[in-house]
Amino acid sequence: MTQHKPFYICMQLLAVILIALPAAAGSISPPQPASQVGFPDVQPVASYDIDVSLDVQAKTLAGKETLTYLNTTQEPFTDLVFHLYLNAFRDDTTIFFKESGAQSRGFSWDPQHPGWIEVTDIRLKDGAGLRLELLEDGTLARAELPEAVGPGQSVQVELSFNAQLPRVFARTGFVDDFFMVGQWFPKLGVWEEGGWNAYPFHSNSEFYADFGNYRVDITLPSEYVTGGVGLPAGERDNGDGTKSVSYEAEAVIDFAWTASPHFKTTTRQVGGVEILYMYLPEHEWTIENVLGAAEASIRYFGEWFGAYPYPRLTVVDVPDEGQGAGGMEYPTLITAGAMSIAGDIPVTRDITGRSVETVTAHEAGHQWWQSMVAFNEAEEPWLDEGFTDYSSVRLMENLYPQGDSMIVLGDIRVSYLESRRFEYINSPNVPMYGKAWDFEMFDYGVAAYSKPVMALYTLEGVLGEETMLRVMSTFFQRYQFKHPDTEDFRKVAEEVSGQDLDWFFDGMVYGAGTLNYTVSLVEEHSVTVAKEGRLEVPVEVLVEFSDGSTELESWAGVEASKTFSYPNRPAIDSAEVDPDRKVIIDLNWSDNGLARRAQIWPWIALVTRMLYQLQNAMLALGGL
Repeated sequence: MTQHKPFYICMQLLAVILIALPAAAGSISPPQPASQVGFPDVQPVASYDIDVSLDVQAKTLAGKETLTYLNTTQEPFTDLVFHLYLNAFRDDTTIFFKESGAQSRGFSWDPQHPGWIEVTDIRLKDGAGLRLELLEDGTLARAELPEAVGPGQSVQVELSFNAQLPRVFARTGFVDDFFMVGQWFPKLGVWEEGGWNAYPFHSNSEFYADFGNYRVDITLPSEYVTGGVGLPAGERDNGDGTKSVSYEAEAVIDFAWTASPHFKTTTRQVGGVEILYMYLPEHEWTIENVLGAAEASIRYFGEWFGAYPYPRLTVVDVPDEGQGAGGMEYPTLITAGAMSIAGDIPVTRDITGRSVETVTAHEAGHQWWQSMVAFNEAEEPWLDEGFTDYSSVRLMENLYPQGDSMIVLGDIRVSYLESRRFEYINSPNVPMYGKAWDFEMFDYGVAAYSKPVMALYTLEGVLGEETMLRVMSTFFQRYQFKHPDTEDFRKVAEEVSGQDLDWFFDGMVYGAGTLNYTVSLVEEHSVTVAKEGRLEVPVEVLVEFSDGSTELESWAGVEASKTFSYPNRPAIDSAEVDPDRKVIIDLNWSDNGLARRAQIWPWIALVTRMLYQLQNAMLALGGL
C-alpha cells in the first residue's frame, strides 16, 4: 500500500507552486529484457468459489461462497476463524476507528455511508449447519466444527452473506457509480501450529492469507466495465439488463474487483505479460505514465528478483473523490490513480509531480513482496512495505538518475530516496520491528516505509549492489508462494553474502539505535573519525595527502572513535568518512569531511547543519 502520510499537509503547500511550474513528464524506457511468464506448481491451501451480485443503487453485495481449506500443518484444527473486514467500517466503536479516528491516509469516514458484512448461513458441504460466533469488534468470527480436520485433510464450507459497501476512504467501497471491492467476503485466517493466525482489523494493519485458487462470478448492470484479480473466464448476458462476469485466478492470496460504467481500457504487452490499464476519461493523460511505470516494474523487478509469472497485471485508476481506494495492492491487480497531493484542488498532469509513476511502481512492487512472497503484514510490516519501498525507490532512481524521481520544480529536483531519507531523519528513534498496531500513525510510516528503505540501502552499500541483488533474488526464489519471516531473510542474507550481519539485523531491524559518523580531527599525520549513536555499520574512510595521493581505510564502526596514523606519509590535507555515501542511514552527512587547514570548521559545521536542515525541509515537499 502506498503511504499518503505524513507528507500530505506538505504536499498541499507544494500544490500552489506546482500549478505554476509543471513537472517534467519524462519517459520510461528501461533497457532490461522483459520477464518471461512461467507459472510454478503451487499447492492451493485456501480456495474460494464465490457468486456475488452488486446492487449499484443500494451499494450492497449478496453472495454465496464455497471455501475449501487444506490443513498443511502437523496439527489438527477443530474450528474455523474468518475475517469480516467490512465490519471495521460499521461505526465508530470498532478497533479500526478507535485507532484511526475515522481517518485513513488523509481521507475521512462518512457516517452516512458505513460498511458491514453479515453471514446469513454457514454449513459444511454435506449440509450440516454450523454456528458462527462474532469475536472482538465483529471483524473476526469463529465456527466450531463437528470433528477435527487432521494433517493433510481438507474441509469444505458453504456460506451466504450480505454486505454494505462504505463510501471509499480506506481501500474499499464506492464513490457514485465507481466501485472498488476489496476485503469484501468472509475470508479464513491462516492455520499455523498452535492456532489460527487472525487478528481484528487494525487501522495500520494489512493482511495475511494462504495461497489458493479463486473462481468469482459477478452479476451487475450490463453497462458496467469490470476488472478483477486473475483473468476473465466468461461473460453471460442475463437478459434483464444485467450480466454475469467470471474471473479465475491461480495461486493468489486474495481477490478484489472493480466496476464502473466509465472505465476505458488500454493494454501493453511486456514479455508475455499483458498490462491492462483501466482508466477514467478525466485521467486519460496518465496512460503513458502508468503503462510506462508498470512495464518498467515488470522488467526491472523481473531482472532483479525473478519473473512475474502471471499472464496479466491489471492497473485500476480511481476517481479524484475516491483516492482512498488508490495506492493499494492485490494479486495481479493494483490501484493507482492520479494521487491527490493538493487537497481540494483538482488533480491534473501539472500538480502530481511523479506521483503517478511512483504509486504505480510501488504497488507493482507488491506483486513480488506480498502477493508472491507473502509476509505476515500484520506482524512484520517492515518486510512487506519495506521491501516494496526499497524496490520501488531503486526502480525510480534507475529511471530518473538525475535526482528527480519525485519532483521536478524548476531547478529544484527531489528524489524518492531523498524524501524517504528526510522522513527517517526527522524520527530516527522509531523502532523498525513490531506489529502494525504497536505504532502510532506517523511512526508506522517511519517503521514500515522510510526506515527499512534506509536500512536496506545501507545494507546494499556495505555488501555492494551485485551481492545485494543476489540476496534479494535468492530470497525471492526460495520463498516465492511461501510465508517467510525476518529470520528467514537473515539466513539468506548471511548465506549469500558470506558475512555475519548482526550489525544489520540486531542493530537496525530489531534495535532502535541511530548513527552519525564524523571526522572529528585532522592533524598533520593522523585522522580521527568518530561515531554518535549505537549502530555499528562498516564504513570507509578516505584520507587525502598533500602530494595528491590517497588512502582508503575500513572501519567496523564498533568503537566510539578511531584514529588512523601515517607517520611516514606526506602531510594530510583532508579526510572524509563514507565518501561514497553508502551508509544512507547516517543522520548527518554535512559533518563527514574535514580539511586540516580549515580552522573555521566549527563555524562551517554549524552553518552546514543549518543549511542541511533547510534542504531537508524542502525535501519534505517531495514525500509520498
